[in-house]
Amino acid sequence: MKRLIVAVLLMPVFISALSQNIINHNDSLSFNDIILDIESRSDYQFYYSPNWTDTLILKSDYKQLPILKAIDWLSKMSQLEYTIIDNTNVVFTKAYKVKTNYAELFSSYINDKKAIKVDSVIYEAPKKESLETNTISKEYMVFTIGNQAKNPNTQTATLSGKVIDVENGEPLVGTVIYIDDLKNGTVTNLYGHYSFSIPKGRYKIEYRSVGMKTTYRNVVIHSDGSLDVDLKSKPTSLKEVTITAKSEDPVRNLRMGMDQISMKTLKQLPLGMGEADVIKTTLLLPGVQSVGEASNGFNVRGGSTDQNLILLNDAPIINTSHFFGFFSGFNADIIKDIKLYKSGIPAKYGGRVSSVMDLTVKEGNRKQTKLNGGISPVSGRLTIESPIKKDKSSFILAARTTYSDWVLKLLDDPKLKNSSANFHDLQGSFSWDIDEKNSLYLSGYYSHDDFDYYTEDAFEYNTLASTVKWKHIFSPKLFSTFSGIVSNYDYTNESRTDSSLLHKIDYQLNQYSFKSDFSYISGTNHKIDFGLNATWYDLSPGKQTPSSTESLIAYKELEKEQALEAALYISDEFELSHFMSLSAGLRYSMYSNFGPKTQYNYQSGLPRSVDNIVDTTHHGNGGISFYSGPEFRLSSNIRLSGTSSLKLGYNRMYQYIQMISNTAAMAPTDIWKLSDKYLKPQHGDQYSIGFYKKMRNNSIEASIETYYKKLDNIIDYKGGAKLVMNEHLETDVLNGKGKAYGVELMVQKKRGKLTGWVNYTYSRILHKIDSEFDEEQINNGDYFPANYDKPHDFKFVANYKFSRRMNISSNFFYSTGRPFTAPVAYYNFGGTDKVYYSERNSMRMPDYIRLDVATTINGNLVAKKLNHSSWTFAVYNVLGRQNAYNIFFRTEGEKVQGYKMSIFGQPIFTVTYNFKFLGNAKDDF
Repeated sequence: MKRLIVAVLLMPVFISALSQNIINHNDSLSFNDIILDIESRSDYQFYYSPNWTDTLILKSDYKQLPILKAIDWLSKMSQLEYTIIDNTNVVFTKAYKVKTNYAELFSSYINDKKAIKVDSVIYEAPKKESLETNTISKEYMVFTIGNQAKNPNTQTATLSGKVIDVENGEPLVGTVIYIDDLKNGTVTNLYGHYSFSIPKGRYKIEYRSVGMKTTYRNVVIHSDGSLDVDLKSKPTSLKEVTITAKSEDPVRNLRMGMDQISMKTLKQLPLGMGEADVIKTTLLLPGVQSVGEASNGFNVRGGSTDQNLILLNDAPIINTSHFFGFFSGFNADIIKDIKLYKSGIPAKYGGRVSSVMDLTVKEGNRKQTKLNGGISPVSGRLTIESPIKKDKSSFILAARTTYSDWVLKLLDDPKLKNSSANFHDLQGSFSWDIDEKNSLYLSGYYSHDDFDYYTEDAFEYNTLASTVKWKHIFSPKLFSTFSGIVSNYDYTNESRTDSSLLHKIDYQLNQYSFKSDFSYISGTNHKIDFGLNATWYDLSPGKQTPSSTESLIAYKELEKEQALEAALYISDEFELSHFMSLSAGLRYSMYSNFGPKTQYNYQSGLPRSVDNIVDTTHHGNGGISFYSGPEFRLSSNIRLSGTSSLKLGYNRMYQYIQMISNTAAMAPTDIWKLSDKYLKPQHGDQYSIGFYKKMRNNSIEASIETYYKKLDNIIDYKGGAKLVMNEHLETDVLNGKGKAYGVELMVQKKRGKLTGWVNYTYSRILHKIDSEFDEEQINNGDYFPANYDKPHDFKFVANYKFSRRMNISSNFFYSTGRPFTAPVAYYNFGGTDKVYYSERNSMRMPDYIRLDVATTINGNLVAKKLNHSSWTFAVYNVLGRQNAYNIFFRTEGEKVQGYKMSIFGQPIFTVTYNFKFLGNAKDDF
């Protein structure tokens, strides 16, 4: 900024010197000096970007040439094109000449005096309506931010604004805003807003977002101000598949162990049932696994499925699948952004010890009405979005259902032929920009599944979640969001196998949350996040009801459980030097369970069992057990060079609610239990280090991360444990400790016709259940593999673009088989045959191998047509491999025979038709 002021003040001196021919014709001059000289000797005015010519030095023998010849000579020497407008205005451009309609626009800017010239550069932006028809000109304008007379003694200013998709008005989450001269930048938040403090001066700012065309803005910053930017989609949206560690530069950003999934390319990946699957796509990432095909949930860096916090617009979702895990619980057409935090978890998140998956729902098209969907042989989906008031408010609504019963009718098994399995879900959101500083958001989610296994069992489960958010901007430096959240999960399980035992079991978990989150950008470029949140749990752990008068099952209802979890947090991101940045955070969480509640007391010195109950304590409405603790978050980035960096991270997490299940896979009928006197909260500490490298002009990114995780108060079970409708659950549940460690390698190619990535993970997760009592030990108190321990995991993803209308993609998976416990012998004790089992999880299933292929063929790419459609043809499990989902055993004569159960034992072919209808934008819908 100082150089700019000096240049302006000394300009008359330079012009006077030039006019008196003081300059020696044999001297070398800068491009800028030559421009000033020509302007002083003629009526021509020049417009160009100084960034193109700052280092350009030329011989001064141009003065012997006529003015027009001198301009032509200058164009050739600088390799810049030029256009003369209105006979006196010379506009230099890079790589192309100004077109006729642009020339008219430039002329109107100058004649209307909407642009002023300082230092041979246009500094003021043209009127908005002109810019909307000429987005190219925005990159050549220089925008003045703030007032030069305001706060003249301060050296920094805060630049803020909003980045949106110009085609639909949706805010763009995770857009990178970067200033190369400062080696500094930021990213947009959930609402497309950004803010960061920088020294006053003139800069070229880059705006980059996955799937969008990168754009630039030239700015002169005098004081605090805002700059909103529109981005356009890339003309070929199928050019690349991107699932990457944060959309910003992985070498420069602070976050490690964080993956952001691009929804624009998610749908190209081959999946089993012809639909994009938000949850299963995460299995393509390093450090993320599942126990097998068609399983619900996922495991992250040695964590169990219940140790993942899954948020949909801040609402916690307990069950994330439909149809026994074959379908994702989330409609990909309405999801805008997915972030998975495996480590380096921000302080604003808490409640789980393994990972956080944050899903953001679209706000709806604010430009025009849009209808899209898809049809496959077993399911259909439809989404509508539209402005309510153009550019101010909008809504989006998505519905999905299955009609798969016809598939069951084709099976030979008479029971399956007469069974039924269905699901449907509904998601939607509404957004309204009340004014420049206030916005309101409302989102909702409902899903329903039901399964009726002929004459035997039936169950149904439901999820209902809703979020209301108010976003307020106090100043360019301070943002806030206040949220109210309701999340409900319930299921009913009915048994009809024996007419004398007909009954059903009902279960329900309600969560009510409030969150207030603040972000503050200090003048020293510290990004400070702070806030508080609280969740009230209302749990009905089970109600058993007989289904007929003939049933021998008695009515039984377990006592309700209630608890409050609250937390305060603060975090700061800042640069210690030009090569090192740091993020530090502290979250302090508190938990208390409340009555009324009956607590069983057990004989001291003896293992907990029903036989050892000595008395009971009845608690009123007050608090019963209280837990609290600090959760530290720390990460740092050491930039080794412009293309490589080293990152270190540490985080501690607490978890106050646990899933009770003795199966390796997550099931819809699993129960959740709140921490109490006997079931203590889990907590985990994770240490991680990673190296990141960009190669071949940034087209290839490579990374290696290693981690060690220590877990306390993890859950396991006694042999033969009863978990459903057990009012003494603590007698069958064991607390222990665990340790997980691993190395993750990933290489990703992001440009060209062939894109994709390959990753390999070596990891272990070991549990230890020890006690002074033999019956509360597992494997004699030694470490043993967890149910989901799969040491070797290899994934390969490739996408090849044949043309703008056709691409083919494939996935390849390999992983070690998971462990299991097997019966190894029979023995007779007291006249009764008993089974002798191997040590816990000492056996392993066969290795898992799978190859999938998909091809997407788009209709013609004419921009203005009513329907844009595509066909996707996918083959799941091309090799037809019978991967083991489970191992079960039968007694045949005097032998115990083991059998392998597979979900998909042959290739599964699916075809899906996708469509998109565009309407005209209206001011009111």
